[in-house]
Amino acid sequence: MQLFCVGGGGVRNVPNVPSTNIEHMDHGLKIYRSVNIPAQCAIGAKERIREALHKVELSVSSYDTAWVAMVPSPRSLNYPCFPECVDWILDNQHPNGSWGLPRNHPFLIKDALSSTLACILALRRWNVGEEHIKKGLRYIGSNFSSTSDRKSRTPIGFDIIFPNMIVHAKEMGLDLPMHQTDMDTMCRIREMELRRGSGGHSEGAKAYHAYVAEGLSELHDWKDVMKFQKKNGSLFNSPSATAATLIHAQDEKSLNYLRSLVRKFGNAVPTIYPIDMYTHLCIIDNLERFGISRHFSSDIKCILDKIYRW
Repeated sequence: MQLFCVGGGGVRNVPNVPSTNIEHMDHGLKIYRSVNIPAQCAIGAKERIREALHKVELSVSSYDTAWVAMVPSPRSLNYPCFPECVDWILDNQHPNGSWGLPRNHPFLIKDALSSTLACILALRRWNVGEEHIKKGLRYIGSNFSSTSDRKSRTPIGFDIIFPNMIVHAKEMGLDLPMHQTDMDTMCRIREMELRRGSGGHSEGAKAYHAYVAEGLSELHDWKDVMKFQKKNGSLFNSPSATAATLIHAQDEKSLNYLRSLVRKFGNAVPTIYPIDMYTHLCIIDNLERFGISRHFSSDIKCILDKIYRW
């Protein structure tokens, strides 16, 4: 699951939420960009905000969809369990060869690199989309220097997950457009991050490893990872972490979680699901900070009552 830290906190992508302008992002929520509502609230703005309070919409994530696409069928390891996700990847590559956010902001380039490499791995896994793979590799080669740019926003787990995907790509026989010394450096950083995040064998360390499941090797004890499975079958409500674990540890509940997402969202999945509680609280918090919550007191009470019941 690739979440960004928002305001110092949260792809893996915990989205930055609320306002009245809604814009699709590749993963996470529709982002509410600007709230410019006078005290009395502009005509129509109230209803748009009220609709946002009661109906949280998620957009799909190319990164998470790629990991779901890599899950093999329980009937045969030679076929994808979710061929519709493979088709989605083929249909949604950007003209510059990348997958991910529609506008490659320089501060979000690491996310685009992660999404692009994950999609390349998924296509290579099932031997399709050769031209897509070539274009994607060219994009990675042109932007690889950004992996060491500390000014750009770094997805949580990037230094563990991205090098591990590079290792997988090499094992698949892909000709990666980067120097061996750069790859070795990334792998050393990955090992350092794993040791730093481990803190011995504490439960916190095991939870952290499960949280970055896409970055773990085949030799990892996947039973430890499965201890963090939620009742809905997921790991941390993350399609990518759940899919990465399912590839190594077959589990019916995890498979059913992914199936339910593909049914709900069509041929792709969001970066985290469910997320309604977090999003609702973000919207309410922003309404409070902008001083307009009094216009939505009954709606807020209804939502908070529901959250307390959860």
